[in-house]
Amino acid sequence: MDIEYILQYAAIAASVAALVIDRKGASKFVPVALFASFYANIVCFVALYFNWWNYPKALWGFVSDMSVTVNFIVAPAAAILWVKHTPDTAKGKFAWALVWTIGLTGVELILERFTAVIDYHNGYDWYYSFILWFASWYIWGAYHKWQIKKVLQWQKE
Repeated sequence: MDIEYILQYAAIAASVAALVIDRKGASKFVPVALFASFYANIVCFVALYFNWWNYPKALWGFVSDMSVTVNFIVAPAAAILWVKHTPDTAKGKFAWALVWTIGLTGVELILERFTAVIDYHNGYDWYYSFILWFASWYIWGAYHKWQIKKVLQWQKE
């Protein structure tokens, strides 16, 4: 088995393990996980259209334009954990987003440079991923706030 496949299975195992370990109260964050998966798929389709990146060694070879590992497992799990533990202050939220962004962008950069898990094209580089990840945390957090607000409104009716 190639290292690329092992790394993807390890990412799946780590994501699932993190959710199992931190499962208490996680069920109310399932909508943000579903939204994160939908969002990740849209971003991948845009990336496919502009040929920004592809996944030459995706777990399911017939799906090389998107990463099933990232779009359906890692991003939703990360969204749950990020939203669940986001600090209340703007400064804390910024630091929290920065730490997560640096970590995930670093992993993505290593995967792009040293493996065939992901390949960048057409001038796309790590700093675009940094911006994309950083913005994603705030988008997912805003979605979660909006979703909770809607649920509370529905409960009043």
